[in-house]
Amino acid sequence: MKLIKAVVRTTSLDRIIKSLQDMGVKHMTIFEVKGIGEQVQLFNPYTIHKMIQIILPDEEAEAAANVIMDYAHTGFAGDGLVVVMPVDFMIKIQTREKVE
Repeated sequence: MKLIKAVVRTTSLDRIIKSLQDMGVKHMTIFEVKGIGEQVQLFNPYTIHKMIQIILPDEEAEAAANVIMDYAHTGFAGDGLVVVMPVDFMIKIQTREKVE
């Protein structure tokens, strides 16, 4: 399994979610995050973006990362980033089912 964490512009979020759902992603977590990076504004010390977290089977992770990149890319500073990490296992709290 893989964990995908993506920080994206708020304006890109709806298209990304729709495209991920179209490819069969059923579960994701979305946060509002504040960050400091290449996109520095004169009067704001940080920029507000959205973070998407998804846990997927290994074989679906690259396709999901590509969908995120396709819909988040504008070519300007502040587009965000995508990180893909291995997940050893996941436990569903309700059923205590361990998924590896």
